[in-house]
Amino acid sequence: MGNYREMYNSYSTGYDPKAVEHDLQLISQLTHGISGKKKMTMHQAQEIYYKIKKDNICFQSETGENFLSSLYESMTDAQRQQIDRAIQRKRQKKQNRKQLLSINRKIACVVSAVVLISCIVCINWNLLMDLRTNYQTKKLQAKILDTSETDSGQLNTQHQTTAEKQDAAVQTAQQEPVQSEEQSKETAVMLPKFTQLYEENPDFTGWLRIPGTKIDYPVMTRSGDNNYYLDKNFEQQHDKNGLLILDYRNDIENTAGVPQNFIIYGHNMRTGVMFGTLKNYKEKTFCDEHRTIRFDTLYEESEYRVVAAMLSGVAYEDEDVFRYYDAIDTSTEENFNVFRENVLGNAIYTTEETLEYGDTCLILSTCDNYKEDGRFVLVAKKVS
Repeated sequence: MGNYREMYNSYSTGYDPKAVEHDLQLISQLTHGISGKKKMTMHQAQEIYYKIKKDNICFQSETGENFLSSLYESMTDAQRQQIDRAIQRKRQKKQNRKQLLSINRKIACVVSAVVLISCIVCINWNLLMDLRTNYQTKKLQAKILDTSETDSGQLNTQHQTTAEKQDAAVQTAQQEPVQSEEQSKETAVMLPKFTQLYEENPDFTGWLRIPGTKIDYPVMTRSGDNNYYLDKNFEQQHDKNGLLILDYRNDIENTAGVPQNFIIYGHNMRTGVMFGTLKNYKEKTFCDEHRTIRFDTLYEESEYRVVAAMLSGVAYEDEDVFRYYDAIDTSTEENFNVFRENVLGNAIYTTEETLEYGDTCLILSTCDNYKEDGRFVLVAKKVS
């Protein structure tokens, strides 16, 4: 009886029923479809071995190890090595794909981050540029106001002596002989409020303001160049917003009433600066509420009233079309009539204001994407 218990204990050492059951289930799955009465063929052994290696199956008991040993006996060493290499290559390819996918994901994340940062920087940069434009514009406006107040104070101080000087001038004029027409011709005198800005930048030529809108900016002109201030500010620093530009062919010193069309160009900025809000005039209802335009040159304060709005474009040399940007000289009745007919013929709408020979007109021009090289144009005439 004692010998039997000793043999039983020796046999049961390390025996794990759960591990055996686990391995038996694995073996049953691996040998499914293979008859237990027939000896396993070499091909079947290779298939089972391949599956064990591919799925990384591990046996937990001696029963499983014995099954694995029987597979080894049914194959040659070369066959096992060939299967091991095939499994290794497959695992290596899978690992490479994972690494490549991981790298691609990292690249995608980096690219997305760069794009996001670029967008944020671009948006903030545009915002900063607009803030700088608005800040500089307010500084210029303040200088005009300060100059005007200073001149007003000086006028009040000199008020008492003005009458005496006028009387003396009248007496002198009565005593002096009449001068020739050329000698008495008046020369253009710069408005005091603009003297400081002109001293800071001689390209400064006036100020454009449309009450009730964002358009309230200095106007620049540079001899022979309508493009210089497309990307520069008042201090001639680079600025994508640019400034409003008066066509260099205009003559602002012409204060004798000789008819001409003042043409002012400006960027159609999405943020609304410069002529970014001029497109609102495509709607006649907006025009009805904002019909007055103020354009003060260095030498004259003037008010204009909108006559018409129209869509146009930059024409090719061989095109026989109306080029509003060349319609500056309206000193002859023939030139003026051609200008008037083309404005009325191309207008989106017109107002009750009429164009008559002798009128000085103001043309505001900005880009419009209704077609390639399209332009939106607002035409107004001087009323005072």
